[in-house]
Amino acid sequence: MTGLDLDYRHRTTLRFSRALMIIMVVGSIGRTFIAYLPDFVVWLGFFNVALAVVAYLVIRSKRLLHYESQIVVALCFIYVYPLFFTTGGVNSQYVYFMTLIPMVAALVGSVRMTWTVCVIQLLLIVLLFMLGDSIPDLTGYPFIEEKTRVRSVWLMVGVIIASYFGVYFRTAYDEQSVMLDNLASVDYLTGLLNRRALKARLDNELQRSARSAQPLSVLMMDVDFFKQFNDQHGHAAGDDCLIKVARCLRKHTRAEDIVSRYGGEEFLIVLINADVKETLTVAEKLRQAIADLDPLACGDNISVTIGAASMAPATSLDQLPEAEDLIREADEALYRGKEAGRNRVEYFNRSETKAIKSNPAYT
Repeated sequence: MTGLDLDYRHRTTLRFSRALMIIMVVGSIGRTFIAYLPDFVVWLGFFNVALAVVAYLVIRSKRLLHYESQIVVALCFIYVYPLFFTTGGVNSQYVYFMTLIPMVAALVGSVRMTWTVCVIQLLLIVLLFMLGDSIPDLTGYPFIEEKTRVRSVWLMVGVIIASYFGVYFRTAYDEQSVMLDNLASVDYLTGLLNRRALKARLDNELQRSARSAQPLSVLMMDVDFFKQFNDQHGHAAGDDCLIKVARCLRKHTRAEDIVSRYGGEEFLIVLINADVKETLTVAEKLRQAIADLDPLACGDNISVTIGAASMAPATSLDQLPEAEDLIREADEALYRGKEAGRNRVEYFNRSETKAIKSNPAYT
């Protein structure tokens, strides 16, 4: 589950738990004015109100962020099923709530949760039917026993239909969420990750590298004299050039490496479990592969300048550099390469940088 999806579900469950709380308060107070209710129903209403308030406050605090949908669905069961077992089973005036629970599961949960709720409810309906006359009706409302069988069947049909449409909604929403997340994470021109998605992936990889004590490297790449290329051949040719560079980068990197378009004619590659020697080898291979490209098939080759920076294996999370710092170091190496003549690989050496900055002549 993505961060955006988790945030959406939190907001949905928060709103739904707030609505449940309001319904419980209004319903528990209002029904005492509508009809006479046994004491157990009144006290059950007060219990449900207290439970709804506690659930709302817990969800609002985000303390159980990954279990909020289960809490809401469990509350629905707790609210209604004690009433079924004390007000005539399937003959209860509260049975119409059964079909709402699968819809709630679909709204705040998942497809799996919805079908699970459906199966549980079908089993409970069968249980209520089998118990039959042994279930008391403490409210005193009369029911025709001959209708029990028909009501049970239609209750099961209603639960199945509600579950089906709930699953349809959940599936459609999940598909749309994946599509929107991809659109928000992928650069429309090159098909590579965009800058936003890169930041999230790099943060995760830094954490993973620290846990596994593996090195990690970043390559910042810039297409040389790209503005001149655009001015000479046009923006369509420039776009085609960037697409071919992107394909070349993806072809000459491993599946686990992260390749992204950082902006304009800049690309950023994260090399997983790559030390300094391997990083420089890969960077030179990429530089040479792009130098061999002829994007226009007319003899006009292009070149790139690459800045590299590495993170040594960290022994703890406290030693981790920030993603921005690692990118900044690669970017600094990139500009050194540009100043040195372009079409080359430049490595960011932290010890050399410290020595330069400690020199009084450094400005």
